[in-house]
Amino acid sequence: MLFVFLGLCLAGCPRPRQPETTSDTTSAEQTATLHRDELFEIAIANLNRLHQFDGTDMALQVADRLDQWIKTQPPLKEWEVDPLIKTLPEGFVNAELLQDLEKLSLDREDGLFLQSAVWLRDIAAWARGEDPSELARACRLFDWVVLNIQLDSQDQARQLPSGDLLVQKPWETLLLGHGSAIDRAWVYVLLCRQEGLDAAVLSVNRAPAGAEPRWDMWAVGVLINGKIYVFEPALGMPIPARDGVQVVDGEGLVITPATVDELAVDDSLLRRMDADPRNPYPVRASQLEQVMVYVEGSAPYLSRRMEMIQRMLSGEESLVISAHPSDLAMRFRGLAHVRDVQLWALPYLVEKQRKEFESVVGRYLLNQITPFMLTSETGIMPLWRGRILHLRGNLVGEEGAAHYYQLARPPERLIDSGQLAADEQRMYTIAKLNASYWLGLIAVDQGNRKSAEDYLINRTAMVLPDQPWHSGVLYALGRLNEKLGDYSQAITTYRSEFQLPNRFGNLVRARLIEELTGAKPLEISPEPTTNKADKASQPDKTSGKQE
Repeated sequence: MLFVFLGLCLAGCPRPRQPETTSDTTSAEQTATLHRDELFEIAIANLNRLHQFDGTDMALQVADRLDQWIKTQPPLKEWEVDPLIKTLPEGFVNAELLQDLEKLSLDREDGLFLQSAVWLRDIAAWARGEDPSELARACRLFDWVVLNIQLDSQDQARQLPSGDLLVQKPWETLLLGHGSAIDRAWVYVLLCRQEGLDAAVLSVNRAPAGAEPRWDMWAVGVLINGKIYVFEPALGMPIPARDGVQVVDGEGLVITPATVDELAVDDSLLRRMDADPRNPYPVRASQLEQVMVYVEGSAPYLSRRMEMIQRMLSGEESLVISAHPSDLAMRFRGLAHVRDVQLWALPYLVEKQRKEFESVVGRYLLNQITPFMLTSETGIMPLWRGRILHLRGNLVGEEGAAHYYQLARPPERLIDSGQLAADEQRMYTIAKLNASYWLGLIAVDQGNRKSAEDYLINRTAMVLPDQPWHSGVLYALGRLNEKLGDYSQAITTYRSEFQLPNRFGNLVRARLIEELTGAKPLEISPEPTTNKADKASQPDKTSGKQE
């Protein structure tokens, strides 16, 4: 399986044959031009149908063809390194990084980057909803992230030898469907980018008064008409405006986010996010008098090669693969409560992690991704195919995600037949578990209680005592009951488990529903009294070293 994964993700790609000259009157220059155009058109056509292929091999072939094309192109004369890169911490801005931004060649990492951008674009195209307003689209995209990217506890995160927790790249988070609050935030910012929405990470100062500031990631801010609206990935909801919470038939709880301006002058809005008197929400209005804004600008988005490719795209082929963080910084600077705007260092810290702990990270990713690489009798990778179609919003039908998820669920008699090694058995079991969970999410989207409860409870939660989707299952069931108007059951579900990473947000959501509808839980579980339980009720945050 190691060689399967490495072969798909790391192997080189075949070069396309040179077109033959069919006319004596065709000049060598015309032939070369036709060949360059053909390389680009083939590459972009394949990039836009990655969902028809399994694994990453086609994305790598796209990068290979674009590499051949871009080497024939004159460099953009007006291009320059974005000035905001100078705000990175000392040690990040070096000659190697600058050379990488300027180079006119593509490698395998560029192929994975392009694949990730396509996935983000495809998600945004359907998850944004029908309301054209910027705030409505921002809310819909955030809701997609919260429901489809399960919040993991720090115990589930891979710890590196340095003591830091492994941060996933966006394409890994999208494929796996789970991650930390930081992983959620990164994906959300990039989804907003595909939609043309100005989004950045907001950090608050956790240091005591008079001490050197210690900036800690808090939320994602979306800038609309000069106001920064707040979306909180650990809490799993926007921070509501004063009259920003309502219950809508067929949807459940709908939240209009508050702005930083509103929260900075009214602590009662933040206190509404307290889980209970013993578990206050860990941000106060006084901390929002000044916030740091961190703009996403990972290296590929700042590169000359990606800007050259993006300028060639239009219409249905349009794809955001280039960004100008300094322009976004100008729009944030000067706003009330913004202390400063800098380039987010997290993407560069992630690359440093990958270089320093390559073998550790490689083993982790191999373990996580191998279930997606398992093939069926027909030779396809059903879990991979289903997941990518799920990201596109192609949920049902003969070529929908649900069809391939079913193919990824072999009968138990085959898994237990004795023909598989122990590691293979484990991988098939995980693949089947993942497929069942995602079938449950599709049923939630459709409001199908019978199917959702069957897949989420019987075929996911009850399968293994330590199955990895526990927090996602309960949250999805709560959202299902909201959609169906069964608010008592929704409240009961959100309050039913003490040791979940999303426990804090679930408690807040349950209380808001209770206040708005008057519904009561079907049964009230006693509140935990141990310090361990109290600690588990705090919002799950990753290390504050992400700036």
